[in-house]
Amino acid sequence: MQGKILDFSIQTNSGIISGNDQKRYPFIGSEWKEQRLPQRGMTVDFDIDAETNAIGIYIALPHDSGSNNFIQQLHEKNEAQDNPFDWFLKCMKNYVNFNGRARRQEYWYFILFYLIGAITTMGLDYIFGTEVLFYALYLIGMALPQTGVSVRRLHDTGKSGWWYLISLVPIIGVILLIIWFVKEGDSHDNLYGQPVK
Repeated sequence: MQGKILDFSIQTNSGIISGNDQKRYPFIGSEWKEQRLPQRGMTVDFDIDAETNAIGIYIALPHDSGSNNFIQQLHEKNEAQDNPFDWFLKCMKNYVNFNGRARRQEYWYFILFYLIGAITTMGLDYIFGTEVLFYALYLIGMALPQTGVSVRRLHDTGKSGWWYLISLVPIIGVILLIIWFVKEGDSHDNLYGQPVK
């Protein structure tokens, strides 16, 4: 069936599709099968389960594969063309999403800008003589996005997000997490979704 996305919330990881049959179908983020995030107004193909929820949701293919395909290519950026800051923004848009998977590129570019932000706020504290005010506010504000991308990165390697708590074990836990974060993600479907590249 085809329809249009009426709404999608990153916070609740859920949305609503208005089907061509004039009915509304709720869906959860794990049923979204595309790389880019769902957005209002997107035309999608989907199936319906027994509870009338939308499942297996894909962006609808254009009817005219010539001109429409060219226009679609102009508007959609390929992930290979994304710059490091685009990857950071992707994490920030998914700041409370603990579902799905995150590839290495997404995680490490996030960490790069996370560290730049931390150094900048420490510099501001030094300049204004505010002890750790800016730095503390920054850490609080970035706690959810940093945890979310870390959990999704663990999912990409086939591990539960609860393994992130191993970082509480001094030295050994942090080293183990770094090894997992550097590891190539599963190239097949796992419990947490399809491969992200």
